[in-house]
Amino acid sequence: MKKYIYSNSFLLLFYLFFLNGLFSQTNRTESCAGEWVCIIEVETENGIELKVKNKNANPWTRNSLKIEANITNLESDLEFPLFTVVKGTEENFITKFTFKEKGKYHYRSFGYRVRPGDWDSIHDDTAVYELPFEDGKRIRIGQAYNGKVTHQGQFAYAVDFTMPIGTPILAAREGYVVALESKFTEGGFRPDLWTKANFITIQQEDGTIANYAHLNKGGVVVRVGDKVSGGQLIGYSGNTGYTQGPHLHFEVHKPNKKFEVTTVPTVFRTQNGERDTLKEYFVYWKPKPGEPRPTDFILDEDIVLCKLSLKGERTACGSENFKLGESVIVSLDFIQPGEHKIEVSVTKLDGAVRPFMLEWKSRLDTVFEGKYFELVKSPYFQGNWKAEVKVDDQLRKTLNFEVGKN
Repeated sequence: MKKYIYSNSFLLLFYLFFLNGLFSQTNRTESCAGEWVCIIEVETENGIELKVKNKNANPWTRNSLKIEANITNLESDLEFPLFTVVKGTEENFITKFTFKEKGKYHYRSFGYRVRPGDWDSIHDDTAVYELPFEDGKRIRIGQAYNGKVTHQGQFAYAVDFTMPIGTPILAAREGYVVALESKFTEGGFRPDLWTKANFITIQQEDGTIANYAHLNKGGVVVRVGDKVSGGQLIGYSGNTGYTQGPHLHFEVHKPNKKFEVTTVPTVFRTQNGERDTLKEYFVYWKPKPGEPRPTDFILDEDIVLCKLSLKGERTACGSENFKLGESVIVSLDFIQPGEHKIEVSVTKLDGAVRPFMLEWKSRLDTVFEGKYFELVKSPYFQGNWKAEVKVDDQLRKTLNFEVGKN
């Protein structure tokens, strides 16, 4: 379905300072590295204290930081490069550089690289995520764990929810918004769009990051620093960035010391149970209180007639009225994909047209199953019809429809 990479995922910043001589009083400087951290240097008579704090911090904020140091006539009890995690709202003391020889030339330069999240974090595997869409919707997974298109390697535990553009997106778990983008308009399966997905990233209590990507232009309704609850509206789905079609990309990750991300498995509360691992091409929804767990692979309401558009797309699904010259699709949306024998017997009730049969086998890797037939522009085709749908030799539904003039 995609793979989105956001351009501000980390920052590489260098601060250069040239010092010579002694300081008679404390001198404090603070420089903020983009939107993530602020670097604090306190110059004293004996050297320099190095501290770091989170910018726009909240109690859960954690940023992973790599510090490079190039020093002359200064020393520290720590080795560099130094990997550390900056936590919370308070200043984090890093080290004190002391002069080797007072009164002589000394020099320092520091390089900082930062990525949101905690590379030492341990995901709370007791956490159950809420499906990131509203009650009453049923959404199919287009790509799940280890998906062949883009869910490989560091993105192995990502999930794609196939949904129309503009679908409300809800937070799957509580946390603080730490980054977002909503300016991009274009989507497609082109490498130049890798960094052009609209997104929201949310810091979770355990130090991991939840990422919601491919949102619509202007489709973000939260701000950096907001605390959101599970189930709260945060934005609207879209088709921006590196994508093959409208969907929501969801992942939970933590950074690693290569400044990439490592996704982690998640479980969701669904119609199948309290701790469900989402599977490719399966359909999921939020169960109503007391709703029994489904035992069938298809619901009767998902066997319908649709119209076939000139673009080859399903339209007007659930229709009972058609016109001569139109193409009719017998559509089956399985909630659990599988290999099934499908037979559809199409009959005109007055017998003016010889009955005909549609037969095929469903596959494991399809979003929906369907075959179409054409309504010939003949007055014999006008009138009342029925389509009897069998799955694995069992009659599942009879669809009645009427054909009128063009």
